Amino acid sequence: MLNIKLKNLFWVSMALFCTTQFCSAQSSEMRPTVEVPSSRPAVALPNSDSDLTMAGEYKSTKAVVEQEKPVCDFNFSLDGGYYSEYIFRGTNLMPDSDGGGFLGVQLSTWGFTLGAWGIDQFGTARAPGWAIGESGGGGSATINSFIGPAQLRPETVQKNFNEVDLFLEYHRQFGWFDVTVGNIAFFIQRNAQTSLDVVSTIFGETFHFQPVGRNTVQDERFDRIYVTLSTSKIPYVTPKITYYQTVLSEGSEPFKKFYLDPNFLNLFPLFVYQNVHERNDALGGYLEGRLNGHFHISDRIDVNPYGIISYSFHDRTEPIDNPQTLKDIIRGRTLVGFNHAQVGIEVPILLLRWTGFSTGPCAPPVGNLRLVPFGWYAYHIANPNPGTDRNEWWGGAKLTLTF
Repeated sequence: MLNIKLKNLFWVSMALFCTTQFCSAQSSEMRPTVEVPSSRPAVALPNSDSDLTMAGEYKSTKAVVEQEKPVCDFNFSLDGGYYSEYIFRGTNLMPDSDGGGFLGVQLSTWGFTLGAWGIDQFGTARAPGWAIGESGGGGSATINSFIGPAQLRPETVQKNFNEVDLFLEYHRQFGWFDVTVGNIAFFIQRNAQTSLDVVSTIFGETFHFQPVGRNTVQDERFDRIYVTLSTSKIPYVTPKITYYQTVLSEGSEPFKKFYLDPNFLNLFPLFVYQNVHERNDALGGYLEGRLNGHFHISDRIDVNPYGIISYSFHDRTEPIDNPQTLKDIIRGRTLVGFNHAQVGIEVPILLLRWTGFSTGPCAPPVGNLRLVPFGWYAYHIANPNPGTDRNEWWGGAKLTLTF
């Protein structure tokens, strides 16, 4: 009997030694341990020789080891969905279209996040301006033309629009504050043309000049670096401020844009052209303040409202109220001032949750599939570009997979 008790005492001592000395020495060099979900049993029934009885309850050492596996610093997300409009920094990039479908993916580890995002236009976009895009440009204006006083009424038709964004960022926490620095590159493919109506006050009729070739801004490339300061220490809300600086802005745009009226005054064809660049090629900056809310309604539903206000340092453009030159009419001017304010809400709804399995040193990942309907409103503080309304409403939904 004494031998049996000594043997039991020996094995209990070895188990305690492993738990408090050897095992903890190993885990101290690894990342924090995973939190066990409340749905997972904390007490295991005896099912092997490794089960121990402590204080009258069965404790499985296998279960303890599994629960104390370190969490691998690895996160992955994939989402895809639909926007009824694509409003980027207050500018409608696909005005009057059927919206667009988007897809995004990102991978985070060791503080770094690598991601990609893309959107494709549905239908045809139209704007009463000289160009569609971040350059924006001017719209209608009255001038003294070769046929006397006349009003210029341009219209740009965007048949195709595709955008792909690639970004890499690094995040680190310093006490109360979170700092993120990163770089994002934008690649835009566009097929657009601009036609021009000249409304003569002398002849009392409208002359319609069709585009000759691609006569407006086409493909574009941007590269911007950014830094974000935020905090996650305040319950239910996360304030965040981000500054973006453009370091590359280039695009395909013909210098001379030709327009043709095939039957001018019912007499002869007439060509006209304008040689003003429409792109905003300034390497400007952009400051954005954001307040994100996060409220847990139930085990499956969250409500996440947010608000934004932005300030442009030559990053955006705006039309000029009383243009004096053709450049003022067509290109407008770069904006220094408040750009837009925006509010919105997202409602993540948990559809499916599962726990994977792992044979390595890390705890098994937990996967979540959510349906996220959303709705947004934006008020354009500065003069909006043609194609962008002062008040914009849009929405959509997406599916998000994370683990």
